[in-house]
Amino acid sequence: SRLFQGQVRLCWCARRGTMGNTACCQTEAIDGSEPPVDAKPILDSTSPGNTLAGGDTEQERLYEVTLVKADGSKLGLDVDYMAERKVLPIMHVTGGVAEEWNRRNPSKKMHSGDCILEVNGIAGNVAEILEKCKADSVLNMKLCRCLTYEYLLEDLEKLIRHKNCGPILIRLSWHDAGVFNGVDGCPNAAMRLKDSAEHKMDANAGLPQIALSLLGPIAAKYVPRLISHADLWVVAANVAIKVMGGPTITTRYGRIDAVSASDGTSSASGRLPEADKDEHHLRSIFHPKGFEDKEIVALCGAHSVGSCHLERSGYDGAWTDNKLKFDNSYFKDLLHKQWQEETNSKGKKQFRCGSAMMLPSDMALLKDASLKRYVLEFAEDENLWFSEFGKAWIRLQEAGCQELRDIL
Repeated sequence: SRLFQGQVRLCWCARRGTMGNTACCQTEAIDGSEPPVDAKPILDSTSPGNTLAGGDTEQERLYEVTLVKADGSKLGLDVDYMAERKVLPIMHVTGGVAEEWNRRNPSKKMHSGDCILEVNGIAGNVAEILEKCKADSVLNMKLCRCLTYEYLLEDLEKLIRHKNCGPILIRLSWHDAGVFNGVDGCPNAAMRLKDSAEHKMDANAGLPQIALSLLGPIAAKYVPRLISHADLWVVAANVAIKVMGGPTITTRYGRIDAVSASDGTSSASGRLPEADKDEHHLRSIFHPKGFEDKEIVALCGAHSVGSCHLERSGYDGAWTDNKLKFDNSYFKDLLHKQWQEETNSKGKKQFRCGSAMMLPSDMALLKDASLKRYVLEFAEDENLWFSEFGKAWIRLQEAGCQELRDIL
């Protein structure tokens, strides 16, 4: 259980403070895109503008500090303590030994937003690290630059804007959480494990290779020091939704990563919707997860971004004219465009209007009166869709999870 959380001033004794950071279909349902020519995300991680805060390599980000406390001196660091964390974020350098170190060692200067990883050989246990800081006279510290929740959001937003990869990050979170079937499965990042059922699912084609590669440098910096893979995928998707014009999604934390394939699902059956199926299939997938018709339609609206690719799903094209705009165009287009059935080069049936396409599972929303009712409502009122999508999306991202917390 949480001991306490908040700002702690490191001197000869610590004081308790109050601050903390507050912070669909199994086809290419939501995939990366680069307008106006290519719908695929840019994969060159060396492209200009993709530098992580604090540096792209561990060599750039990590540094060591030795602080010696004399009698009567104070350490001079305010840190943001929370028992669940593995690191101690520095909030302020307030004088004392820390400020003197900064004056004498400008290349290893401690800044707000850096994190203490290790003190005198103790790492991974912030309570013990804190005690070392208070009790020991000589502190050999290992730190990482720019390792806070705020820097995580900054790094994710920079990635999404530079790589145009918001849609595929939404799809990653969707498919990680969507394996919950009302009995088992949960967002635990099992897909990253090559022997897992999630990694091998046809529904997840391209996600381990593309989405995880895009997130790789950020994961290397923040996991497991600050966040789990599963929580990172959730945050990445929610940042992507906001960056592309969608609603602000409340995120909770504490998802536990799968460590072996056995922590994943036993099979793919009945987990994720299939693109060539009808409204009865949609209900058979979503109802066991606890979602009713309004929520099914609201979640399907995420097809407003991204596109399908023949080489992965066997389907081809984007749902809307702007693959990077998270708005209610999906519902408007579904209702008002003239869709013509076609068979693509992979022999799959889909529906086409100009450069846009719809899947059979999308068109199914118009065939059922109860489902179509919500298509009409969301096409008319984008704010209503944002509200209903947000509520359903949070439930999906938290499906099967226990004891999530509000603070990372």
